[in-house]
Amino acid sequence: MITRIYRYKIREGCEEKYLRLQERVLALYRRLAEVDVLFLRDEKDSTRRSEVIRFLGIDAAEDIRRIDADPAIMQLFAEFKTEILDPQNQQIEEENCVSEALSAAGKLHHVEIYCSDLKKTAEFWGWFLAELGYHELQRWPSGISFILADTYLVFVQADEKHLATPFHRCRPGLNHLAFHAASRRQVDEITAKLRERGAVILYADRHPHAGGPDSYAVFFEDPERIKVELTASEA
Repeated sequence: MITRIYRYKIREGCEEKYLRLQERVLALYRRLAEVDVLFLRDEKDSTRRSEVIRFLGIDAAEDIRRIDADPAIMQLFAEFKTEILDPQNQQIEEENCVSEALSAAGKLHHVEIYCSDLKKTAEFWGWFLAELGYHELQRWPSGISFILADTYLVFVQADEKHLATPFHRCRPGLNHLAFHAASRRQVDEITAKLRERGAVILYADRHPHAGGPDSYAVFFEDPERIKVELTASEA
C-alpha cells in the first residue's frame, strides 16, 4: 500500500466548486485504481485542506503511475490549480508514505484519545511521534492528529464535565499503547530524551528488559498517565 498526502490552501468563496471537483476526483481515481480517499478540512482555517489517498491495490506504485499519466487527471489537476487554489498560495505539498502491506483490511486505521489538557498532550505526543516519523495531519481548536503511512492518532480535549475521573490504566479499558522502534539504539536515544523532559519512566529498575529477558523496550507515561511502550524487535 502507498498513502499519498496532499496539503494545500483553497481560495475563499469556492466551496461548492471545490465539492464538485472532489466528486470528479473520486470518480476518476476509482475508475483507475483501488483507492480510499479522505478529504479533510482544517477546522481552524477552513481554507486549508488535506487529501489522504490510500492506494490499496496489489501494485500500488503502478496504480500511481497510471493515475499520474492519465489525461483526464492531468486536466482536472490543471483546473484545480487555476480555479480552486488560493492565488496567493498555490503551493501543493505532496508526500508518499509506503506500507509493506498489500491491503488495509484488518489493519488499525486510527486511534482517538481524549485528554484533560490538550496543550500538554499535543506537545508531548507531537515530540514523541515526530521521533518515530509521524507528522501533523490536522489541527483544530479542540484536537490534533498525527499520521504515519496509513495509520493516524487523534487527541481531543475532553469536555469539562468528564474531567473529574482521571485515567487509570488498571481500570477496564485501555492499558497501554506500544510502538515499534527502529532499533535498540533508538530505544536508548528516546529513553535519554524522555529523562531530559522529565517524563516518568516505568519499571526503571528493570529497564530495558522490563518486558522480559528477550525484550528491549522503554515504558513511560504520557501527560494523562497513559502507559506507552517503545520496543525494538531486533536482537
